[in-house]
Amino acid sequence: MNQRHNCFCLVVFIAFGGLTLGHAQSSGCEEAPLTTVTRWGGNEDVTVDLRDKPVRKVRGTTVFPGNETVSTLVQVFLRKPSDARYQTRYEDARLPVAACVTGRDGAFAFSLPPGEYELRMSQGAGVDVTSVLVTVKRGWHWPRKIKAVMRVGT
Repeated sequence: MNQRHNCFCLVVFIAFGGLTLGHAQSSGCEEAPLTTVTRWGGNEDVTVDLRDKPVRKVRGTTVFPGNETVSTLVQVFLRKPSDARYQTRYEDARLPVAACVTGRDGAFAFSLPPGEYELRMSQGAGVDVTSVLVTVKRGWHWPRKIKAVMRVGT
């Protein structure tokens, strides 16, 4: 009986463990509920693949053309190395492992365990959704900040 109970706890931990993988660490980025829906807008998804340049910490800024900063929803989704490089996310039913809304400075930072992630940045009405694919690894890697330029849809 005790072995069954331990097994059940392990399954529950695995099933729901992804909900607490990461959290926002930027004073200017206010944590958002993980159930917050992506602010789909514009007519394109912009994807930047930086997985071949590992980072220790996920941090950066979102800007509008001309380096103007705007409040942006930043969501972090866990990816598997086998995930297609580009995939339609409209049908994506996964919950993010972390999410925040940037302040006036556009800054965001997340504490995440090693793995591959999609940073999905969205603003809504008329602005394309931008995704940045990143790899987090422990150890020595060049400090790097991600700068995501949000685009107005055409």
